[in-house]
Amino acid sequence: MLGSTNNIGKYYVYGSTLISAFIVFLIFSILLVNSWEAVTTIGLDLFNLNWNPATREFGIWSMLFGTLVVTFIALLIAVPLGVATAIFTSEILPSTYRIVVKSLLELLAGIPSIIFGLIGIAFFSIWIQNIFDLQSGRTILTAGILLSIMILPTIITLTDDAFNNIPSKYRETAKGLGLYKYEIIKEVLLPIAKPDLKGAILLAFGRALGETMAVMLVIGSIDKIPDPIYNWLSPGQTITSKLGREIAETSFGSVHFSAMIFMGLLLFIIVLILTIISQNSLKSNGRLYE
Repeated sequence: MLGSTNNIGKYYVYGSTLISAFIVFLIFSILLVNSWEAVTTIGLDLFNLNWNPATREFGIWSMLFGTLVVTFIALLIAVPLGVATAIFTSEILPSTYRIVVKSLLELLAGIPSIIFGLIGIAFFSIWIQNIFDLQSGRTILTAGILLSIMILPTIITLTDDAFNNIPSKYRETAKGLGLYKYEIIKEVLLPIAKPDLKGAILLAFGRALGETMAVMLVIGSIDKIPDPIYNWLSPGQTITSKLGREIAETSFGSVHFSAMIFMGLLLFIIVLILTIISQNSLKSNGRLYE
């Protein structure tokens, strides 16, 4: 009876894996087929700076640049804050209060992105505008700050899990050697949890890349690279905000439509690669705990 149950579980895992792989392949195929006209017609000019459908220019570089910069800003803020919060909740905070923090994180993670976008318009954009005396607070920096808040629950939760998964024998041995709490965290726990931290950051990176609505509302939606490129107080554009604003205005089957789908294909490939790398990182650390 036990053997038959194990076989059912094994077949279920195999079946689920095959179905998931088929769905991923199907999505990739649909995106590739619909973007093929842009690839064959425009070619490498897809990575030019100019985007102007009226002159049949479909360069996506400004959107790709905006996506990477906004995500970089978000990670720059969220990673140190998220890791520090996770260390505090898992290693220092009493278990009674830890449950409260976990509940608040789940609540934060469940807030729709449109709500974050409205908060960004009503607070962050005005805040940035007043601080830097700008004509508009809808900037690359505003989008990055807002996005950092949205990915915080992912980083905190995964980092907290990483520390909780470390066997207690490591802590007990370190205490026996006379190490202080901060020394145990720095010299013992952080090195052990490092692969899991990488996985958490990569998963947060993937989520940040795919965020649409909130970013679209606060970034300003200008198809150009800032001059100079480190001027984060200028408006910009990401791949997702561009797709969200413009895809409905294109004609199905046109080169314009195909170029838009190509941006989606590029984003899909990047997120897929990040997910695979992060999962491998998490699995490799799982073997260290055995």
